[in-house]
Amino acid sequence: MEGLDSKDKKILDALRENARLSAQEISKKCLIPVTTAYNRMKRLEQQGVIKGYTAVVDPKKLGLEVCAHILATVDYTELKKGNLNQATLASRIKRFPEVESVSIIAGEKDLVIKVWVENVEALNSFVVDKLRNLPGIEKTDTLVVLKQV
Repeated sequence: MEGLDSKDKKILDALRENARLSAQEISKKCLIPVTTAYNRMKRLEQQGVIKGYTAVVDPKKLGLEVCAHILATVDYTELKKGNLNQATLASRIKRFPEVESVSIIAGEKDLVIKVWVENVEALNSFVVDKLRNLPGIEKTDTLVVLKQV
């Protein structure tokens, strides 16, 4: 957070806690004038520090009971055949409705894919029928989340 002062950091902390706070509520929480809160929020948005505001949805309320992290190994030879790269493959994976996030990582594995599905059968279907059939996916290791902390 280079270039941000303590007021900016307080505003960001308040928004991380609750993105629905108004400038007036942030001003009270951060002990700064409303106009200061508003102007700083707008500046942080314009600078790209604040990329957007979003709702945090409870997957279980949507019937999604199983969370898993899938470690994937990429077959770069296969990607090159289709003139693709790792970022393109990650973007394709991100489009699946089961996928919450895709991270390109360093180490023995190339991707970490976080998914939410209804049950173990749906997880199996996603991994076997969708993910492993993508050109460029060589191998997967699935880690089922037992409990979120």
